[in-house]
Amino acid sequence: MVRKAGLKVTGSGRVKWGLIGSGDFAQLYAKIFNGLPNVDLVSIYSRTEANAKKAAKEYGISKWYTDYNELLKSDGVEAVAVVNNELYHHGPVIAALKAGKHVVVEKPIAPTLKEADEMIAQSKKTDKLFLVAHVLPFHTNYAMAKTEIDNGAVGEICSVYARRNAPAKWGAEIQKRSSAIYDEMIHDMECILWFTGNKIHVKKVYTQTKNVRGLLKPDICWSMFTFDNGMIAVLEANWFLPDNTPYSSAMDSRMEIHGSRGMIYIDLGAQGLSVNDEKGWRTPDTTWWPEKLGKIEGALGDEIRYFADFVMMGKAPMGVGDPQRARDALEIVIAAEKSAESGKVVEL
Repeated sequence: MVRKAGLKVTGSGRVKWGLIGSGDFAQLYAKIFNGLPNVDLVSIYSRTEANAKKAAKEYGISKWYTDYNELLKSDGVEAVAVVNNELYHHGPVIAALKAGKHVVVEKPIAPTLKEADEMIAQSKKTDKLFLVAHVLPFHTNYAMAKTEIDNGAVGEICSVYARRNAPAKWGAEIQKRSSAIYDEMIHDMECILWFTGNKIHVKKVYTQTKNVRGLLKPDICWSMFTFDNGMIAVLEANWFLPDNTPYSSAMDSRMEIHGSRGMIYIDLGAQGLSVNDEKGWRTPDTTWWPEKLGKIEGALGDEIRYFADFVMMGKAPMGVGDPQRARDALEIVIAAEKSAESGKVVEL
């Protein structure tokens, strides 16, 4: 781990944070922040007054705002977590960086490459941290796979297969602004770029989809990615599992890494806990963001604690939270969507 050039250590050991957003995921952040000894969650922003007030009351946040610029100027805020809809990431991220705040933003970094590039450019004008919260590097299984790869367990990676499949209701709820390619494949692609050390690049993308329900976005999506060193990745993403599927809490997330000397398998389907009640079988989330002993744990809990520690220390973490890699993963999935729309290979 290295200090970002010119980065200043944040005051004392307790950092004042503002939260941009009040939806379900922002509330997970609030729960995690409230359990961290080095975080003082002092303010929250929401576009609507009712949501801002409700979240502030529920999570014991002293101030609420419907103008994020006011939040940035008030309460001694030193860092912000931008956890609203990604369609609205650009404004608060740019404003926070200009105001000299550390910034953590949820994935995807932005809906367009133009906005992502503007955020990255602005971050280079400041000595503050700018981190993008892609969660897979903080999941134990994926983090341990990275260690095995770095230690040479599989040799040169030749191909990767991954799937990230979710219940049908997910697509019905957010398909107006998102897609399984954009929302789900981006996780695995960012992780593949992390596994390979950002040293190889996608050159060709070919995507096929199936729209079963006639919604705005397809239900079933498969993409093949060819990298400049010849490596191949095949990613599957759908929002079409039956809603009563046991994976409804945790998704059907799997990955196979095929190397010249070995293979790695990641399987997060059942997750080791099954419950059979009057409604049937289900597999509660035990690894992503489960609540345990009154705290949000799992990969999300580890991620936010990790970022909060580095903001407190004024150090840039090596290898995770990289905005450029988040931007590159976005470019690749946008190309996959273009291929799906045209039915042709897209070259990058």
